[in-house]
Amino acid sequence: MKIHILAIGGTMTTPLALALKNDGHTVTGSDQKYIYPPFSQNLYHAHIPINPKLNSFSPDLVIVGSAFKKFSHTQTEFEFFKNKKTPYISATKYIADNLIKSNSILVAGSYGKTTITAALSWILTKIGFNPSYFFGGQSKNRFPSLRFSSSDWSVVEADESKNGLDTQAKFLYYPVKYLILTSSRWEHHDSYKSKTENQESFIKLIKRLPPDGLLVYNAQDPSTKSLIKYAQCKSIDYSLYTSKHPFLFGQHNQNNLAACVILCLNLGISPQKTDFYLQKFKGIKRRLELISTIKNTYFYDDFGQNPIRIDACLSALADKFPNQRILVILEPHASFLQYPNSLKGLGSALKKASKVFLGKIQYSQNKNTRTSFSDYQKLLGDKLIYLPLYPDLQNSVLSSLNPGDVLVHFSSGGLSGLKTFKQIINKFKYQALEIRN
Repeated sequence: MKIHILAIGGTMTTPLALALKNDGHTVTGSDQKYIYPPFSQNLYHAHIPINPKLNSFSPDLVIVGSAFKKFSHTQTEFEFFKNKKTPYISATKYIADNLIKSNSILVAGSYGKTTITAALSWILTKIGFNPSYFFGGQSKNRFPSLRFSSSDWSVVEADESKNGLDTQAKFLYYPVKYLILTSSRWEHHDSYKSKTENQESFIKLIKRLPPDGLLVYNAQDPSTKSLIKYAQCKSIDYSLYTSKHPFLFGQHNQNNLAACVILCLNLGISPQKTDFYLQKFKGIKRRLELISTIKNTYFYDDFGQNPIRIDACLSALADKFPNQRILVILEPHASFLQYPNSLKGLGSALKKASKVFLGKIQYSQNKNTRTSFSDYQKLLGDKLIYLPLYPDLQNSVLSSLNPGDVLVHFSSGGLSGLKTFKQIINKFKYQALEIRN
């Protein structure tokens, strides 16, 4: 088939494009003018044309990514193909119809989804289940983020957000037999008007589990406790996994590993076999990823934006480096950080940081509810330094950074921020060499 993907530069749509191309389809795509790496690089190396002229091709199917409404270009294309009566489907629905199998494993919750889904996909592939799978990140083991297979097993990272053509939570489009639930916190304020509305989506998901299914849930998160009663199948919590892992550290990762172990055990896989392959799983890029070490100074990059994820990462770093100062660069890209209510708990989450360098705040159009610098200042006090311009951010971090510190960069997007972080590392390395010489 000739398949065209709108908003192709995304965590779901780029892996989908690569998998479809690998399966022999002719794939094209549209997006904003400049697509950020690694999506741009992956699409380029796969020889997938981006933003072709509308009159130069005629697709058999248009797959609509959830971010297509963000760009006028992709909105115009959608109306064009719609008027031409070209068949179209949302990326979410395409995954539901073509990737998910009868033995469907979904991983849902406010955190840990990507790591757990990737680890399960790795384990089940190595053991021989040959699953179809999708997770929204890049594995350090260098296996693809999305794969179609001929088996009756699938593993999918299941998000509760609603956007694009999706009129309900993404995970409600997916058939489910086995569910791992890490939490049910109200994270997507742009998708749900209230905590109750958010919870209702999770309740609907749990109610869809069949009697012969399984719910594996995180009993350590209070948000899951009120939901277990809605399951008509066996429910089992995952407790702390204490085995040392060569690549993943911190209690949050121990919990992620525990979820994998408990599910595999209930699928009839021996703990020894599960642990053997789990120990070889290297984790996900941009999930507490060590970028560089210079003169006992450590530089980490992480996708975290909400207080729970930030707290988990800083707690892991504080345990690993108990005698070293932790500095934080926080780029508040996530849409939910545009709402002051989402900042609740941020002060506590960042208590282990000696200094917090806050990047440019992404303002929403709603002036009455949008987040401001004062909202952050109330929570963080004197440790907060607001630097909306990247050159100022770079200079301030470098002047504060000492040998032996730990610097962690929290960001969910933005090529300029990642570039600035790498420049900080390179300049610090150059300064260290000058001092040594």
